[in-house]
Amino acid sequence: MDTYMTDKTTRNLLLKDKLYAYVGLTFAVSCWAANTVLARGVVKEISPMALSFWRWSVALTLIFPFGLMHIKREMHVIRRNKLRLSLLSFFSVTVYNSVLYEAAHFTTATNMSIATATLPAITIVMAWLVINDIPSRLQIAGIFISALGMAIIIFRGSLENIYRLEFNYGDLMVIGSMTSWSLYSVFLRKFDIKIHPISLLTITIGLGVLFILPFYCWEIIVTGKFGIGHHAIPVFLFTAIFPSILAYFFWNNGVAKVGPSTSAMFLYMLPVFSAYLSVTFLGEEIRLFHIFGGMLIFIGLSLAVQITRSRPVDIKT
Repeated sequence: MDTYMTDKTTRNLLLKDKLYAYVGLTFAVSCWAANTVLARGVVKEISPMALSFWRWSVALTLIFPFGLMHIKREMHVIRRNKLRLSLLSFFSVTVYNSVLYEAAHFTTATNMSIATATLPAITIVMAWLVINDIPSRLQIAGIFISALGMAIIIFRGSLENIYRLEFNYGDLMVIGSMTSWSLYSVFLRKFDIKIHPISLLTITIGLGVLFILPFYCWEIIVTGKFGIGHHAIPVFLFTAIFPSILAYFFWNNGVAKVGPSTSAMFLYMLPVFSAYLSVTFLGEEIRLFHIFGGMLIFIGLSLAVQITRSRPVDIKT
């Protein structure tokens, strides 16, 4: 009886942990949806590297007092994993966000949000390439269908644009950004660095700020301005607290608890959140090629993750 009660208690704790992880992942996605729409909304007022650099600088200032204590205690682990931490920071804080902000200059928030829905399929591909987790035929078929849907959106549903090779560079940049994020998620689980979540987030943000700094300086030299003003302060505070600190904390926890492939499935909600926000606050229109391309993406993804639901990808080594 005691063994049965112990097993039942363990199962309940595991179920509760998963539930908390799912709620946290949903919150993280809602924050990133707001970040995508905000990036498009302030594109004329704040330059991409300025937004990226100051967002993470403010986030580092806010989280550092809480992370310092953990960093001091875990410094031996951090030093041993400095290259791995640098790689995680580069793919997440540096590349993912900076490229996404740059993409906002070329495409709409709606396109950006739909493009991010390809992340689960991209994650499966990255897991295949990085850890040799070979996808099934059904998964491969799903990936191709999702790619077709994404091509419809990139070429704006026009065969003439395909013949002329006319496409939106911003949409391609979003795909590149998603690839970077999928690599981060796969490596996060693969490396499985045993440090406190706040330590991980603080180190990742700190290294990311250093990596972004040269690009921000280059932007200042080219444009001749810092790209910020008093109107940017609320934007930096919002992006630092919600899409940066809180969203990353809950996403990292979700990846650790349920794995990168299952976590990536929560990004299905991103186009829904972003479309609502972009229509409400930016006045963007949902066009037919958005709907048709989006349907193909979700059909493909439902096939691509079908095996993942029953057999989660194990990224640990």
